[in-house]
Amino acid sequence: MLGPVGVLTRYLEKAMAQARYDLLGPGRFVAELPELGLRVEAPHLEATREALREALEAWLLETLRSGLLPPGLEGNEDPVRTRFFALAQEMWRLLKEGAQAPSSEAPKPLEPPKPRKALSLEEWLKALGIQVVKKPQEEEEKEKVLTRLALFLGDRYPSLEKLYERLKQSLSTKRQFELSLSEATQEEIANSTQFCTMLKQYAFLTSYHYKNEERRIRAKASTEGFVQNFLTGGWLERYVAERLRKFLRSKNLPHEVAVGYQVTLPGGEAMELDVLVRVGERFFWFEAKTGDFQAHIAKYAGLKKVLGLTARESFLVLLGMDKARAKELSALHGLTVVNQANFIEVFQEVLEGHAA
Repeated sequence: MLGPVGVLTRYLEKAMAQARYDLLGPGRFVAELPELGLRVEAPHLEATREALREALEAWLLETLRSGLLPPGLEGNEDPVRTRFFALAQEMWRLLKEGAQAPSSEAPKPLEPPKPRKALSLEEWLKALGIQVVKKPQEEEEKEKVLTRLALFLGDRYPSLEKLYERLKQSLSTKRQFELSLSEATQEEIANSTQFCTMLKQYAFLTSYHYKNEERRIRAKASTEGFVQNFLTGGWLERYVAERLRKFLRSKNLPHEVAVGYQVTLPGGEAMELDVLVRVGERFFWFEAKTGDFQAHIAKYAGLKKVLGLTARESFLVLLGMDKARAKELSALHGLTVVNQANFIEVFQEVLEGHAA
C-alpha cells in the first residue's frame, strides 16, 4: 500500500491533468482549474503551469488545515490516511500558534506590487530626449473622409496602380491626365471609376470624365496643399495606421497608434515620424513611402538607433515592393522592409514571436 505522500502526489497529478490552458494575447497565458476556482496568468506556458501547480498546492494545504477533505480524497476510512491528515492539521495548528506567540513578531504580509503604468507614446519620446514639436491632430469629419479614401486605395491597390501613377503625374505637371482602360479587367474598371468618383465628390479632383464607349478616364487633380500631401504619400501613412488599429482591436491588445508626430531629435534634427505604435509596454515605428526610398533608407537605419528599437520593431512600408527584394533590403539595412499588402502579417509574427 502506498503511503500518504503517494496519495497527495497522485491527487495533485490528477488535478493538474484536468487543467485548462489558453493564450489571451502576446505574453499572456492563462491556466485554470474551474472546479476549484483556481486561475493564474503568466508570460509563458511553462511558467503558467508552474504557477497553477503552486496555487493548487497552497489550496490543498489550506483545505487540509481547515479540517476538510478536498474533493477526490474522500473514500473508505483508511487509518493511515486518517492519521496523516490528523498530523497535517496538528502541524498547521502548531505553526499558527508559533506565529502568534508574543515572543516573536509575525511578519507583515507582502503587498502585491502595483502594476506599472505603460508609458504613452509622447512620454516614451521624451524619455529618449526627443522633443515633441507638434502632435498629430485632425478634425474628426476630415479624418473620416481621409481614412475612407486611404482604405479604399490601399485595399485595392493592385487594381488601382495605373490610375494612382497617373494621378501622381498630374500632381507634378498640374495638368489633366488620361488613362485608357480598354485592356483593363472589369475589377480595374470598376475600382478606378469608383475611386475617381469619390475623389471628385470630395474635390480631390477638379474635373473627372469617363467615356464608357472609349473606356477612357480624363481627370485633373486639385492643387490644394493637403490634397497633394495626401495623394503623394499621406494616404499610405493613414492606411498603415488604420489597419494597425483594426488588427490590435481585433486581438483585444492595449495599444496606442499615432500618425505624424513632428519631433526634434537629441542632435537638433527636425523629423516627422509617420506612424508610432505602442502595444502594452512595447513600441514600434513605421515609415511609409510611395515612391523613391533609396535616399532615405540610410537615415531610417540611423533613426532606429535613436529610438532604441530593434530591426524587428522598425518597419519600412514600401508601396508595391516585391517580397523577395524586401527581404534583401531588410538584411542590408537593419530594418523590417514590407509592402502595403503584408505588413500586418509580418507585424503579427513579430508580436507572437516575442510572446513565444
